[in-house]
Amino acid sequence: MMEVDNSENSSSSSHSVDAGKFANLKAFVNAARDFEATHSESSANLMNRYLGEISYGIKISWQESYLANLMKQLTEWIIQPFTDQQMQLIGHRSLTVLVNVCYGNLPAVYALMRAVDTKNFVVHLISLKDGGYGGVDVCRLLLCLSAATRGAGAMRQADVNSYLTCAMRTFSKATVDKDATQLLHAYTFMKDLCDDSNLRNLVTAYPNFTTGLKDALKNLMEFCHAPGESMEPEQVTACVQNAFKFLTVLISLDLYALRKYHCQMLCLCLIAHRLCLPESLELFAAVVLQYKEEGQLPQELIVMIGDGLTGLLVPPALEPGKAGLQWLQVVGALCETGSTQERVLQNVTPDSYEDTLYSVLLYTSQNGPVGLEQAQQAAIVACRTALTLASLSQLWDAALKRFLAHHQVRKSLCAGLSSTNGARRKEVLQLIKHHCFPTDQMEEVFGESLSAVPESSSQTRTPADGEGEGWDAPRLAPAQEKAVDALVKDLADALRDNKISDIATSSVMELYGYKMTCLEQRLHSHSVALQGASEHMASLQHSLALLQATNSSQQDVLYTTQMQNEKHKKTIENLHKQLDDAEVAVRGFRAKVVAEKHDKEKQKEHLQNEFKNQLNTIENEMKGMEKEFENKLKKAEQETKSVQKLLEQETNKNNELSTVLIKFEERVQLHRKEMEEANALERSLRKEIDHKDMTIKHLEKTILERENRLYQLSTQLEEMKRVQEMVAKLMSKSAAASPNNST
Repeated sequence: MMEVDNSENSSSSSHSVDAGKFANLKAFVNAARDFEATHSESSANLMNRYLGEISYGIKISWQESYLANLMKQLTEWIIQPFTDQQMQLIGHRSLTVLVNVCYGNLPAVYALMRAVDTKNFVVHLISLKDGGYGGVDVCRLLLCLSAATRGAGAMRQADVNSYLTCAMRTFSKATVDKDATQLLHAYTFMKDLCDDSNLRNLVTAYPNFTTGLKDALKNLMEFCHAPGESMEPEQVTACVQNAFKFLTVLISLDLYALRKYHCQMLCLCLIAHRLCLPESLELFAAVVLQYKEEGQLPQELIVMIGDGLTGLLVPPALEPGKAGLQWLQVVGALCETGSTQERVLQNVTPDSYEDTLYSVLLYTSQNGPVGLEQAQQAAIVACRTALTLASLSQLWDAALKRFLAHHQVRKSLCAGLSSTNGARRKEVLQLIKHHCFPTDQMEEVFGESLSAVPESSSQTRTPADGEGEGWDAPRLAPAQEKAVDALVKDLADALRDNKISDIATSSVMELYGYKMTCLEQRLHSHSVALQGASEHMASLQHSLALLQATNSSQQDVLYTTQMQNEKHKKTIENLHKQLDDAEVAVRGFRAKVVAEKHDKEKQKEHLQNEFKNQLNTIENEMKGMEKEFENKLKKAEQETKSVQKLLEQETNKNNELSTVLIKFEERVQLHRKEMEEANALERSLRKEIDHKDMTIKHLEKTILERENRLYQLSTQLEEMKRVQEMVAKLMSKSAAASPNNST
């Protein structure tokens, strides 16, 4: 059988990994068909691009009949002399496929060791690594062979230094070449080296992590600013994602020498979050958490992230479940340092944080074991953040209570407390020890974990219980046994007297501490035994593989025939199943199309009716407004005529006041000019009323313009009123002045 390794080196779900793998396979098939038809250079380049992300992570069982032939053919292409560039390319691709098959697949490694002379093959691989092949593929294959022959514990510092040098060189070169495949290989190899407990100390002792890192970060900065038009968007995203994952692994080593690059990395996160939000947030959180023990960020980091931090603290709007965990981690990391707590309180509301948390929990609940791990991380980070901010804000204190009341958060905390992961249990216990944690809700929050554990294991057991036959860990000291007995007696008395809430949390935690010590001792003994058994099993498997090689020639014919028959049967069954599935899918698709068409017709009819009603309403409103303004205009005309008549009468009566009349006539002419302007506006308004039908057809575009014109007209009318008032005042003044002048 062929399996895709989708959970060890990636935090995404198995569905997304399989989908990406099949997409690459489909792209390769299309490129191969194009090359077969055209034999163009572009199609050949596409084939080479997708040939490597196809066999990545694949696992082939030793039961596959073609495994031995595959190993033999691949090694022949690798060992062949590179007479031209084409032969070198074939050898390089063969090495890539061989590494992808053997990495993390011990049966494939044993099959490889049976197919070649291991010593000569290793020498050839070393010559390829030193002679120009470069890349991390050779190192990954050497690590596989070394682990199978000598064991991971026999690794030397010089070997690890050589591997890390190659990984850093590959990372730097891949950032220049914008090669997403090599970036992925470098990240996977580096992550495996850092995650291996046997190699962790050797990795941290490597002195040259900073070599070439500055130039690589500069290249990534330029690439994020201007990816280039020749690259496809998914290729750009893959490059940035793999590069950020590699940098996050480096930061997780907690090396002081890398701190001088933290400013560049944070700047890179703020720039590239539009390309790959989850990876940018994860790297940002990893950098900020490096200063958790110090309590605050350096001033240069605060200045650098000052402008972009507000945008980064906005919850992810699109698909919050996918990038939500990383966003929660960023907010939690910023709460760990006093210099950024205030920014979190200003820019992050408890409601938005709570919504993002629940989106993550809903999204991870559909992703199996990987989703369970992410859900535990999200719940712990959210509770730790709320505990940190609860003492600073009542809103966050209320949010903490809502978190602890949510069933999925409780379920995740209980799973973390009962997990075999010591670091995870420690994180949950640190939450419980926090002074803001509501101790009165201990039984409610962790009641699920107590009810899920069998009764025989839910109570605290010590060697003094008389059941030492099944206890593998060493006994506690006599003083510890007495302390445990006293604590158990106090708990029993308090429970009997219904005073369980009066017991100090420290006493309960001390009891749990003793219990955890016993369990860790027992777990350690089992782990040692399991490791020894695993090593013995590996050696037995190796011996078994060597013994089976002696009679493989007699079994190959029979086995190959059986496998071919089974393969044909499975192929026929799969074809029938695919045909049935296709028919079901077609029927479902047709029904879906009909339903969607019916729904769209209903929506269209509803929208048309609604639009007609809106048009009728607007038309009625416009008619009412037109009538109102026509009445106002008529009234203004009448008032203007009366004013003109009065002006003529006053002019006849006051001929002797020539000087005053001259000035008055000038003012009247000015007012007449304004009246003409008003009449011009009136004519334009009438013209607009005549074309109201055309205006209604384009109502959505011209509503704002009509409102502005109406506003201008009302302003003009107000001005005319003011003119009338001024004329009235002038008339009253002239009337008052005429008796005086006559005297």
